[in-house]
Amino acid sequence: MTSPAPSQSFEEKLYAANRMRPRPEFLAGLRSRLAEQRPKGPLSFGERLGLVFRRSVWATVLLVIFLLAAAFIAVGPQRVLAAFQELFGYIPGVGIVDQSAPIRVLARPVSLTRSGISITVTSATLTADRTQVDFRIFGVPGSAYPTREDVHGCLAQPYLRLSDGTQLAMEKDFPPVPASVKEAVLVIPCIGETLPGKAPENWELPLRFVPAPPDFTVVPVIESLPSQTPTVSANTPTSEINPLTITKVLNIGDKFVLLGEFSYSADRDASLPAGSWWAIKQISITGADGQAVPQSYSNDFELPTPTRPDSETWLYQLDKNFIPPVTITYAGELISPVGPKEQAEFEFDAGANPQNGSKWTVNQDFRLGGYAIRLVSIESSSGGYAFHFKADPGASANAISVDILGYTPNCGGGGGGDQFPAEFDVEVCYASIPGGRAYPNGKLKAVLNFQALTRQDKSFQLQWSPDTMQTGPFATSTPQPGVCLMPGALRQLKPAPADLNNGTALMYGSLDSADKWGLVLYNLDGSGKQVLASDAGWGALSPDGSLMAYPGSNGIHVMDLATKTEKVLAGASGFDLHWSPDGKQIAYLGASTDHLFVVDITGAQARQVSDQSYESVIGWSPDSMQIYFAVPFTGGAAWKVYSFNLASAAVRDLFTIENGSYKGLNAAISPDGNWIAYPGRDGSLYLVHPDGSNLHTVLDNPAAAGIGAIQWSQSGWLGVSLATDSDSHTAVLLVKPEGCQVYLLQALHGELEGLSIP
Repeated sequence: MTSPAPSQSFEEKLYAANRMRPRPEFLAGLRSRLAEQRPKGPLSFGERLGLVFRRSVWATVLLVIFLLAAAFIAVGPQRVLAAFQELFGYIPGVGIVDQSAPIRVLARPVSLTRSGISITVTSATLTADRTQVDFRIFGVPGSAYPTREDVHGCLAQPYLRLSDGTQLAMEKDFPPVPASVKEAVLVIPCIGETLPGKAPENWELPLRFVPAPPDFTVVPVIESLPSQTPTVSANTPTSEINPLTITKVLNIGDKFVLLGEFSYSADRDASLPAGSWWAIKQISITGADGQAVPQSYSNDFELPTPTRPDSETWLYQLDKNFIPPVTITYAGELISPVGPKEQAEFEFDAGANPQNGSKWTVNQDFRLGGYAIRLVSIESSSGGYAFHFKADPGASANAISVDILGYTPNCGGGGGGDQFPAEFDVEVCYASIPGGRAYPNGKLKAVLNFQALTRQDKSFQLQWSPDTMQTGPFATSTPQPGVCLMPGALRQLKPAPADLNNGTALMYGSLDSADKWGLVLYNLDGSGKQVLASDAGWGALSPDGSLMAYPGSNGIHVMDLATKTEKVLAGASGFDLHWSPDGKQIAYLGASTDHLFVVDITGAQARQVSDQSYESVIGWSPDSMQIYFAVPFTGGAAWKVYSFNLASAAVRDLFTIENGSYKGLNAAISPDGNWIAYPGRDGSLYLVHPDGSNLHTVLDNPAAAGIGAIQWSQSGWLGVSLATDSDSHTAVLLVKPEGCQVYLLQALHGELEGLSIP
């Protein structure tokens, strides 16, 4: 696919216009035609008047052009560009819009409920270039969605129907609605991904549009197409081409939005071996003071189109509270092929009807690239096969793939716990199989491909500073009440005091063997490491810290940490485990349904609490009688928070979290039941009362790559996992919201699964 060439800037178009001159043959033809049209007799009074009028009009036009040109030269192209761009503005939640026509909005929200499912149009914004309609769907039961990834539900897209029957199809947004049209109908043929007959279809919601109110927020936008910024290539000869570039900068209110591109192929650089490419392991942005510059995520801005097929584009949104210049660093390695590709053929009999999970032991040895490589086994899974290998150390650092002859794969890859493990899997899967079979079957011939590679550490950097015209005064960070950590302050945190080190933290992290991960218990200073369960995750500590629960293949396991003995709750299978405060029950999400369940640790049959889809467990009330959980709205990042009373089975609708993360909410309620903590989609940590009151920020964008797990201890300390960069480097914070105490647990790395502090 060919990417479009970058468009000219406004200044470039003006300069191009000034350089244009008429061709000589055009001038000659024009003179001839004018001579033929010249009046041959005396002009009448009307003709003389018309001629004077036309001359005066042309004189006026020429005067205007002259004045514009003079203004352009005097003011400068950058200011002309800025004035031109005043036609565009930024609307939070909508994006950059054309303001050349009056902006209109939805007169009032519109809602429709059918069979317990509600669709609400919350807002609409109509501009000269598009129409954005925000709607939410709530109450779709989990049974309405497919249970298998290879089965798809409804894919029909909504559209706007105008009074004359015109249909405006939705892509990212709808096309612009004509200014004369005051009403339209939002038609939703079916709820996305639901199965036929499982949810109401053909929804119609009437919308009415009115002029935007005077206080409607439209933030001015200044766009610059920067000249090539100064670049620094760390660990790289200056002769090499830097694949990291900035293509555009947007100055919007209190934020800068940087857009750029990174080219993974190194073929443009003649000094490098043919077929080389860059692999990026870590991305970071720092200010001139060395502090990390947090980036927040927003759907309001679109990634630019790559200029090359081997490139990917990027977008970073930065608050104006850094010290310029900022340095963008892409750290990774140069990977280059060495010598020709080597191949080895092998055969295996998959049988006439291979099933998901079928396994064949092979133990066939190969010698490729000087490495001993053994194909241990083959297992069918996900519409294809996984080939399990054992090899000499370093073999997996090379390119290894498998092809089944006669079949075209649609995906594939390899992996292992370590970066280059001695044991690894190579997977290959298929979108369509001749004859409609689920897998290639029968006697199959396959090819093992091996390409030797060299790897060299490389880093690429760009430095950028705002133009004088862009900046004005930088926004200053004014801490709001209740904020305990401001952006960029992570490095300034002190370690936890000694009196807190008697607490323990349950972590999901690397075990002693680098390619194995599991559940590990630490003291808060990193000492006393105990590996509790290998190849396990989603662990949860009981309130008193004496028991750990985690999901296994045969049910939920409950381990006594003093004796390391376990019992299995065979009737319970799921994840996202939350202990009740009395230590007698566990709330969890079902492994196959995502519905909310509660099980008694004595092993009684699990009880289903909710049948909604994609629920998220928040926690328990202090008396262990109520469970708090959240259900997402379809088509938005809002989450509706509920409580369920175990005694009465009553469900209460409490409030809606509007700024939660787009995927899992990952919220947790405090032991006293007063606060719900959750990460917002802007990268900050929030606290809110269970009735929705007193929402405020606690950690303001503390880490570049976001917030992970959140865990409360019974003593009111809050543990927060942070992803500090794109390579999953992590940190753990200890926060006491009351009193705003924040410490860095420097010795803990991984994902926090449980916290116990007396």
